[in-house]
Amino acid sequence: MTFEVDGKPFCFAGSSNYYPIYKPRPVVDDLFEAARALDLKVMRIWGMLDRGSLDGSVPNTDGAGQKDGVYFQYWDPAQQRPAYNDGDDGLRRLDYVLAAAARNDIKVIVVLLNNWRAFGGIDQYLTWYGRNKHHEFFSAPELRQAYRDWVKHVVTRTNTVNGRPYRDDPSIFGWELANEPRCKGGSSFDSDQGWTKHTITTWANEMSSYIKSLDANHLVSVGDEGFLDEHGEHWAYRANDGVDHAALTALPHIDFGTFHLYPDDWQTPSGFGERWIADHVRIARQLGKPTVLEEYGIKVARDDGTLGDIVHGLPERLAQYRSWNELLLQQTGASLSWMLVAGDTGRPRYPDYDGFAFYRDDATGKLLGDYARRSREAPACQSAPSPVSRAPSPFVRVRR
Repeated sequence: MTFEVDGKPFCFAGSSNYYPIYKPRPVVDDLFEAARALDLKVMRIWGMLDRGSLDGSVPNTDGAGQKDGVYFQYWDPAQQRPAYNDGDDGLRRLDYVLAAAARNDIKVIVVLLNNWRAFGGIDQYLTWYGRNKHHEFFSAPELRQAYRDWVKHVVTRTNTVNGRPYRDDPSIFGWELANEPRCKGGSSFDSDQGWTKHTITTWANEMSSYIKSLDANHLVSVGDEGFLDEHGEHWAYRANDGVDHAALTALPHIDFGTFHLYPDDWQTPSGFGERWIADHVRIARQLGKPTVLEEYGIKVARDDGTLGDIVHGLPERLAQYRSWNELLLQQTGASLSWMLVAGDTGRPRYPDYDGFAFYRDDATGKLLGDYARRSREAPACQSAPSPVSRAPSPFVRVRR
C-alpha cells in the first residue's frame, strides 16, 4: 500500500517544520526552496497557534501566547468562546505557507492541534473552559465542540493569497488531527485516572469522520507517535499514555498510519529503530493502509549550542539515517524527517534549537536529499498495485 498522485505511485521523503506559520515570508520561501532543492516532496507543518484572551483575563499556556506577534485562535471573554484571527498576524500566514508550497510543487500535511503546550495546544483549550485534566479534552462536550469549530474554520477556509478554497487545494496532502496526541501532556494537568486506551481512539473516530464530512478531497491521519499495545519490554510497546496505534490506524476515516522515532529521548536499546519500522509496516499491511514515519531524529551537538559546526553525534546520526531510510525505501517509500530548517551557505541560518535540525548544504541534508531522489524509484512504489479504475486526481490518494 502506498500513495498516488495523478494516477501514478507517489513515494517520497520530506520533513516536518513548526515555524513557517509565524516567520517572515523570506524565511518561508527559503524553507520551501531548500526542500525543493533536496527533492523533499512533502512538508508537515503546524496549522494551529492558540492563546488565552487578548485582555489577559484567561492566561496563555505557552508563554506570551503568540509567536513573533502571530496567533490563530484566542479566547473571547465577551462571547465566552474561542475566536479566530483571520488577519495578517493570523491565518493569512497559513495562506501564504500553502501558496509557497504550491509554487515549489510540495505537498503539505496540516496539523490541526498540538498535544503539548507549545503553540497553546490541548491545555490551552482546557484553560479556556476552566478544566485542568489533560485527558478531558478528548471527552468533554464543550472541548470536543471547540475543536470541531476550529477544524471547520480551517478546512472550509479560502486562501487569501491565491483565492483557492483549502478543501479544493491539491497542494494539501491531508489533515492531521493532532501532533502526538496522548492522554497526558507533560504538565500539572496530567492524571493517571479517568482515561483508557480507548479514550483517544473514540475521539479520533469522531473527528476524522467530521473532517471527511467537510472535505472529501483530502486524506486524514491521526498524527500519533505509533505506540503499540503489544506488552513489549520498552514502554513504547505498552499503549503509552493511552495511545493504541493499531486501533487508531484501523479507524474507517483514517487513511494512513503515522509513527515517530526518537531513540535519544525515548532511551531505546540498540536496533530499536529497525524493529520499530518493521512492526509498523507489519500493522499497516494487516490493515491494508499505507504508513508514514513522519518524525524521526538523532541529536547532534554544535560548538556554540545552536548555530556552530557539529562537534558530536554526526557519525551516529548518519549511520542510523542510512539504516532507517534503506528500510523505508523497501517497505513504505514514505518518510518525513525532523527537521529541515532554512538557511545554507551565504544565507542566515535558522538556529538548531533542539539538536535535530539540518540544512540543505550539510552532511545530513545531502544524505536525505539523496534518499529523496531515490524515493522516486523506491521498490515500495515499483511494486505498488495498479490503481482501481478511476480518473487520475491531483489530490493525494491511497493506492491499495
